[in-house]
Amino acid sequence: MHAQRTVPFTLAALLALAACSDRPDPVSPEAAAPVAARTADGQPIPTRAQERPGTWVERTDEQLWAAISAAGGNAAVGLKSPGGPRGVWRGRVLVGRSEWAQGRAAVLAQRGVSLVRADDLLPNVEVTLDGPESLAALRRLPFVDYVEPTMVDDGMQDFASVGGCGYGSAWTGDRQYTASGDVYSQKLAGMRIPDAWTLSSGAGVTIGLTDTGISSGQGQFTSTFATGESTGRTLKLLKVSSQSSVYDSCGHGTRMAGIIAAPRDGRSVGGIAYRSNFVSVRHGDGVAAVSSGDAKYGVRAAAQNGARIMVMAWESLNWYWQVSDEIEYWHYGSPILFFGAAGTSGCGDGILDSNVVFPADMPEVVAVTGVTYPGGGIPCGIHRGSDVELTAYLDIPSTGQYTGDVVGMGGSSNATAVAGSVAALVWSRNPGLTRDGLRARLHQTAQYYPSRHSEQGYGLINAYRAVAGN
Repeated sequence: MHAQRTVPFTLAALLALAACSDRPDPVSPEAAAPVAARTADGQPIPTRAQERPGTWVERTDEQLWAAISAAGGNAAVGLKSPGGPRGVWRGRVLVGRSEWAQGRAAVLAQRGVSLVRADDLLPNVEVTLDGPESLAALRRLPFVDYVEPTMVDDGMQDFASVGGCGYGSAWTGDRQYTASGDVYSQKLAGMRIPDAWTLSSGAGVTIGLTDTGISSGQGQFTSTFATGESTGRTLKLLKVSSQSSVYDSCGHGTRMAGIIAAPRDGRSVGGIAYRSNFVSVRHGDGVAAVSSGDAKYGVRAAAQNGARIMVMAWESLNWYWQVSDEIEYWHYGSPILFFGAAGTSGCGDGILDSNVVFPADMPEVVAVTGVTYPGGGIPCGIHRGSDVELTAYLDIPSTGQYTGDVVGMGGSSNATAVAGSVAALVWSRNPGLTRDGLRARLHQTAQYYPSRHSEQGYGLINAYRAVAGN
């Protein structure tokens, strides 16, 4: 369980998301109706506190207000039916449209509560509160499921430098080359990725990356994305409405994208899933300082634009219900496989690297961490723990700010990009695999299976075995 910390942080007001969908939602929000508060086997649906002890729903008004105040008064409010255990559970909306509307009206009728944005897919609303009295009034409403800050400075943003913002230094490691002249590292061979390329390129699979966007100077994600050996695929660059553009001002998203899907065009690095379709959603300007509302809408935008694999390398020591509800909605309602970074912080910075961060610690998300090459240990500052399912080698080459740049990337972020890319290779070669079957295949072909390491899960990915199924 993660410790909650409240250090002052100012959050700008958020605006409404404007994203188009090119596929239907798995459940129509217009059809949302009350669902009996029972699981499929007849057991009571747990409350938030019963499901996950230690989140904001258990904090006192004073503790919660301190965190919300530090976030500029911005809060997310979940809605439910009066007397019901919660508003959403495992992707199921448990509150009917009439009570949903009544709950929203009741929230906005409270003194000192101002609307930031309302969600019409899931029963929650983001608001600004002007004082502790407004918070106390909200928490007394029978329609309110939870109230939580939209961002908490938990220290991660001060130390998430190993794989955080920056475009990276020029790659000085070994250089292997594909037939088209694109760079990769022997570390990929250590995970048998070049062997997997003899069977699969990721074609036909769409990977979504919710991150910091793509550099406007990186032509491999604009003009040459579908050239060379990477023809016949699609690219979408999206953003949530609080961001000024789809383009990267941090550097993290550009390097993540390069590992995943840079084209084989002979210009620098070829991505692992070099023929996959790719959806980049800019949801923030950093790795740790991401608002929960923007994270939620980033996941939604990628899902609504066809992503079947979702790569998330942002991190928080705090659990956000509006984000976990969003991930569960898509996990249980559609065949999307989510990957999350276990976390990266500075060695000796006081952040416990034995904690797998949110959202990677969700059971619906494959938590990935990084190990050294060739020894296989997890270095200080790279997070680990029982939630980890897979590992990948750290410090591999990727794309930088400009076309032709070859730079390094480390941290559990790079490992998560590798894992999501390998999953695309597997699904491309084995389109009949279910989402859960794909997850199991990655486990069963990894280093330690059938055993599970206490900190590294099933261990190092074996891309060839996973693609070939042996």
